[in-house]
Amino acid sequence: MKTDKPILVDICWTLFSSNTTYDFLRIRGNRLNSLLYKLFGYDYVRARAIRKHRHYTHEQLLARAERFYTDYLEPRKIEPVWQLIEGREIILVSQTMPLIAEVVAKHTGAKAFHCLHDKREVLALYSDFDIITDNLTDIELIRQADKATIVTYNNLSRWEKILPKDKDITFIHTNRHRY
Repeated sequence: MKTDKPILVDICWTLFSSNTTYDFLRIRGNRLNSLLYKLFGYDYVRARAIRKHRHYTHEQLLARAERFYTDYLEPRKIEPVWQLIEGREIILVSQTMPLIAEVVAKHTGAKAFHCLHDKREVLALYSDFDIITDNLTDIELIRQADKATIVTYNNLSRWEKILPKDKDITFIHTNRHRY
């Protein structure tokens, strides 16, 4: 599908079957961490793991991220999403680490990438776009998009409750859970 309109694309669980930050850092969350994140917006496990990697140079981390991309992420591509973005102007919008987004941007040919906790900040930068995401928290972006594609993980009923009825929305069903 060729169009001049950019497509905003999430990375984790949308381009790949992976939470890229957690998988790159080889960490797993826990329930206490999930509670802290919900209450205060602070991901303690992620912050601690990132601090452990401070002693690496940017070049060393970039080399590790490249290997992570080819060895870990490529086999986890969600093919229907990759088919949709082929030939499109891509803008990555994700909460992943900037280093991971940089590598993914290079391999996808993305025009730009934004690593934001609150993706609604992107609305100040782009006004005419399509979107592909798996995140319920991207509802504001979906409302503003011309066309939305939602990657579902056995959560279609939750999506159907919150999606605007007047939007052009397509679903990609994975028929699986994230983990």
